[in-house]
Amino acid sequence: MPAISLLGLFVLLIITLSALRTRVVYELSGTSLLIFGSTRPGILLYSLLFLPGTIIHELSHWIVAEILQVRTGEITIFPDLADKGESRRLGSVATEHSDPFRGFLIGLAPFISGLGILVILGKLLSDGLSGGLVWWQIMLVVYGIMVISNSMMISKEDRRTWPFILIFLSIITFLFVYFRASLPPTTYDLLSTILLPLNSIMGVTAGLNLVMIGGLYSLRRIVQKITKRRII
Repeated sequence: MPAISLLGLFVLLIITLSALRTRVVYELSGTSLLIFGSTRPGILLYSLLFLPGTIIHELSHWIVAEILQVRTGEITIFPDLADKGESRRLGSVATEHSDPFRGFLIGLAPFISGLGILVILGKLLSDGLSGGLVWWQIMLVVYGIMVISNSMMISKEDRRTWPFILIFLSIITFLFVYFRASLPPTTYDLLSTILLPLNSIMGVTAGLNLVMIGGLYSLRRIVQKITKRRII
């Protein structure tokens, strides 16, 4: 498959995973609201299930900020709940104001680290299904894939410097096209080599998320029938 097609598929999978994560939160929150009258228990359950991913997410921010010499403050790894139990974010790292480029790299850090971990877990899953791991190890790898995939997405706070970066990249792209520059063929080969395993594991991740959403949806429907209440 051409590198451009692989890149397009990669972007589509990112959008899909982001939408699936939102649906997972919705199903847990909705079921919690039906049972307890509040979304707080559902959000807390979500935060506990995905706590390892939240820790990796926030540590990624912190490590890159320290490398780029941006001062950091308090690190939180539990949800910030409003008065009515609505989750604003699962965790955070306080950082001082920096230039757009360093802010962009700090915000992007969890996504890059998450992709790297997913590739490793994908290799472990492939080896495990071939007989290299016992069943509980395979289940642990599957859990890791679901946790990382739902924790590596870039939050609204992490995207605050993106308009500046998009403008910069647009200018670079315009100059690239205007002067009819071209990349060496090896660049496209390298891009294909990187994207192929990433797309494979992200496709598997999307499938696992769909299975989880299906289970949570079924649970919510059962609770709706028992409680005679609905989520609108």
